Amino acid sequence: MLQKADIYKKLVNDDIWGKWQGYQLPVSDEYVCIWTPIGTPMQWKPGTWISTKHALAFFFPDQWYTMHIGYTENGSFASGYCDIILPTPHYTSASRELTYVDLYIDVVIRENGSVYTKDQEVFDRAALRYPIVEQSRQKSFAMLDWVEEQARQWTGPFSIMPRQLPRTDFEQLSPQEARAALLTALK
Repeated sequence: MLQKADIYKKLVNDDIWGKWQGYQLPVSDEYVCIWTPIGTPMQWKPGTWISTKHALAFFFPDQWYTMHIGYTENGSFASGYCDIILPTPHYTSASRELTYVDLYIDVVIRENGSVYTKDQEVFDRAALRYPIVEQSRQKSFAMLDWVEEQARQWTGPFSIMPRQLPRTDFEQLSPQEARAALLTALK
């Protein structure tokens, strides 16, 4: 069975904005991939809801972004959401807890592949209140532009994200089976 991991999305004031549990997919030593099946409780500050999509979340050590790709019940690409964040520590596929600090601006990918950015005004308001946000402005917006362009072309970090899942029961697999199945989807 796959190892479970707790994921925490924090705001710059250290408040937990969201938390949920997923399964480690040990596919690479260069990034961490978390599988969250449909039906997973997602606890957000405004309330708890049950995930209506399968999801893969990708965490890249020392990078300014994290990516969440949603899939339908049959494993087809449904949407993508890329948070611009403060760089994460070097997590591994053995990490049982992953925490990231959101910098409010995001890249969103619709089911049809169109891409847009959002929450620039939220970033500006936070920058007035939290020095770390203002200090990260140049890097955050440069990363936002870069991630947006990569999403439009499905290149860079998106090249490791399948558009169609080979299966939707990863949580029932061994680490070796899960790795093989996901890597097969990228060929």
